[in-house]
Amino acid sequence: YSGKYVGYAIEKGKLSVDIHYHVEKGELSAENNVFLDQLTLGEKVESPDALSIPVKLALALLKNQRGEIDVHLPVSGSLNDPQFSIGAVIVKVILNLLTRAATAPFALLGSLFGEGEELSEVDFLPGHAQIAPDAEKRLQALSKALTDRPALELEITGTTDPEHDPEAFKRTMLERKVKAQKLLASVKKGAEASSLEDVELKPEEYEKYLTLAYKEEKFAKPKNVVGLAKSLSVPEMEQLMLANINAGDSEMRDLGERRAVAARDWLVEQGGVPVDRMFMLEPKVEAEVNGKKSGSRVEFSLR
Repeated sequence: YSGKYVGYAIEKGKLSVDIHYHVEKGELSAENNVFLDQLTLGEKVESPDALSIPVKLALALLKNQRGEIDVHLPVSGSLNDPQFSIGAVIVKVILNLLTRAATAPFALLGSLFGEGEELSEVDFLPGHAQIAPDAEKRLQALSKALTDRPALELEITGTTDPEHDPEAFKRTMLERKVKAQKLLASVKKGAEASSLEDVELKPEEYEKYLTLAYKEEKFAKPKNVVGLAKSLSVPEMEQLMLANINAGDSEMRDLGERRAVAARDWLVEQGGVPVDRMFMLEPKVEAEVNGKKSGSRVEFSLR
């Protein structure tokens, strides 16, 4: 069966089956609990009936950290049907399970570890690279899945949305410049240095630190009649600073990479996933990928 339908011989492993069959008026209702321990595939077998899927990936998705595969296979049918074969039905159910694992791996992991959630991506706020609470929930489920499936390796791709990310990125950078001035002032007064994410900017402080940030900018500024930098309103300073913040392809690729790094670091530091099981791919700055609208997210793939 394995050589014909899976395309590999079996090198080793133990198979246990717990079955419960009920027949009433020729109708079969069966429960098959199949338990495979240390299943290891051997040599490849050339078979025209073999599945054209990455079988080893499918098995890695099904095999837990103890090397066990424990699956529930319900079967039903009519014994009065001359075409009905219990063995053929069970083989078909197993092949369907392997196909589902290989073609929709994150849906399978989501059903096992994430309450049915799709775990193939996490979203970010436009212009940002910080992990949001909703993303943390998915990353937690993904880290549980990777911990229980030690043979899996994760590929991480950061993406940016060329429609929404650039302007949001400029706003984010402007906010960071203003917060940097408050942080600098606090450090000068003897406060302990912290990250910009921890700096709280009160509405009544905004104009003061925006003005300081504006003065630090190196672009040409409007001058008054005596040749000194002209005093501007808050909207005017913001407009000039935003206009001089670059948000081209280079900055968008960097944003996508920082998103991927943030997701990887969360999985390592919070989820306990070994870093050598994760691989960073080139970030994407595209409106659409394979007909799917791109977005402010990190996308995952398994191997």
